[in-house]
Amino acid sequence: MADYSSKTNEGECIFCEIAKGKISPRKGGKFWENEKYMCWLSPFPNTEGFSVLIPKKHHNSDVLQMPDEELSEFVLEAKKISKHLIEKLKDVGRVGLIMEGTGINHAHIKLVPLNGTEYMKKGEWKQIHSKIDNYFEKYEGYISSNDGPEADETKIKELANKLKI
Repeated sequence: MADYSSKTNEGECIFCEIAKGKISPRKGGKFWENEKYMCWLSPFPNTEGFSVLIPKKHHNSDVLQMPDEELSEFVLEAKKISKHLIEKLKDVGRVGLIMEGTGINHAHIKLVPLNGTEYMKKGEWKQIHSKIDNYFEKYEGYISSNDGPEADETKIKELANKLKI
């Protein structure tokens, strides 16, 4: 399990201090930066190439609260870095993005290379099924995109009615 603090010893946002150049990303994995954003390899990867992209300007970790223009630009930067990961990592044909923001209270996007999908670089597509079918009653500290057990139709219809816009 990862062990890290979201603040420096002085109580500052750790990502802000990294953005200012006052400290380096843990394990020194920074590989890209421009005037507004920076990206580094996660010191706690669950797959090769797992990266963290941040805006240098502090925003709360709930990225959906960012102003629309800034969020749009942020996602486009993630797209750029994702293309770079696909180009540089031989067996990666797609990159997943995660924006749950519950570890550090600074906007960030986790870029997750889908290792073993190199065939997608050639335009091929194959359905990939997970062998896991867990269902979460509450957030467990990570996001999972696997299918869960088949839902009850009545419950689905009730929830759909509740969520209608």
